[in-house]
Amino acid sequence: MDMVKKLRWKFILVATAAVVIIVVGALGMINAIAYMRMHSQIESVLSYISKNGGSVPPKQTPQDSSWLGDTDWADDTPEFAYQTRFFSVLVNSDGYVKEINIKNIAAFTENEAIQYARTTVQEGKIQGFFKKERASYAYMITKEPSGNFLIVIMDCTRDVGAVQSFLRYSALFGFICILLYVFILAVLCNLAIKPFVRNMENQKRFITNAGHELKTPIAIISANAEAIELINGKNQWTESILKQVKRVSNLINDLIMLSKMGERSQIELSIREIDVSEMVVAVTESFRQMITDQKKNIVCHITPQIHVRSDAKWIYELINILVDNAVKYCDDGGTINVSLIKGKKKSGALISVSNTYVEGAGIDYSRFFERFYRGDESHNSKKNGYGIGLSMASELTQLLKGKMNVSYANGNITFTIKIS
Repeated sequence: MDMVKKLRWKFILVATAAVVIIVVGALGMINAIAYMRMHSQIESVLSYISKNGGSVPPKQTPQDSSWLGDTDWADDTPEFAYQTRFFSVLVNSDGYVKEINIKNIAAFTENEAIQYARTTVQEGKIQGFFKKERASYAYMITKEPSGNFLIVIMDCTRDVGAVQSFLRYSALFGFICILLYVFILAVLCNLAIKPFVRNMENQKRFITNAGHELKTPIAIISANAEAIELINGKNQWTESILKQVKRVSNLINDLIMLSKMGERSQIELSIREIDVSEMVVAVTESFRQMITDQKKNIVCHITPQIHVRSDAKWIYELINILVDNAVKYCDDGGTINVSLIKGKKKSGALISVSNTYVEGAGIDYSRFFERFYRGDESHNSKKNGYGIGLSMASELTQLLKGKMNVSYANGNITFTIKIS
């Protein structure tokens, strides 16, 4: 059934969205921590080198001051001084180079070291990162008490590469996990929605069976009322009985149709070219006397000779539901407007049915398409209805591959259907 398929896909999408949020959030946090830890390590080393005048004393390591935990080089190892690749440049306040140390790096000549040191100063930041070819470097500028500026530039390619690799692999791992989850969920989702499907099928079966069972006593009541009229003549009681019998019969028919609506498919439709203009005219004319009796008005703007390929029976039923709803809920003395024009690309049909509805401001119109929903919660008997019509119209529109929407403006509520 179409409803079950929609429910299945909605379940999969919602569950997948929840997992994506969790996975992306978790991996994002882990990668953010990894990046901050790398940044903290590099900052600690640069600060340590700067405090030692642009060099690293052997057999000493910097103390980690980060709240993220111990760094990779925190062990007291004599190799730290030889593993760290950096150079330093000392300049005065006028930019004159007073001292340069490039013995701990091989990727820069003395001229290149001076050039990059000046470039970092020109950027106006006391620390940051830059790229040279495929290598990554971090720098820190420290002002000494003498007024000189010490510029320390360190190779951090390995640290940056490690973080980038972790980001790539974690993203790939997360993507694979999400795909596996979606696959497993798609296989097992039927088990999750099975109770709902069973309950929905039981409801439909009950409505169908009860509807057919109720038809017999309703028919007997109708026949008896008509027999009484033949014997004793018409009176207000028999007229009331027959009126209520007709009302209950229509309700039963609508319930049975609604219960079977989700089981219909495109294959069951009788597709042929139909004149929508004639159908709209026929439907509006069938309601004209009722509208006049209720002292309401109807205005029609129907473009002639509009043809579409669709199912004539269900198109007629769809238009009938919308006009009936407009008549039923139009304000006393109000106006029903029925419009039919061609689609934007001069193909298909655009049907609009509106009615005066002063109290319609601020209402959640999306609920109008829910089964058995009525805007009048008091179930005022002056507006006969059971909240079935618009639900049927919505499902019919979907069955016919059309689009339906509702809007409210200037005291009028408008239902619009686009049929291809």
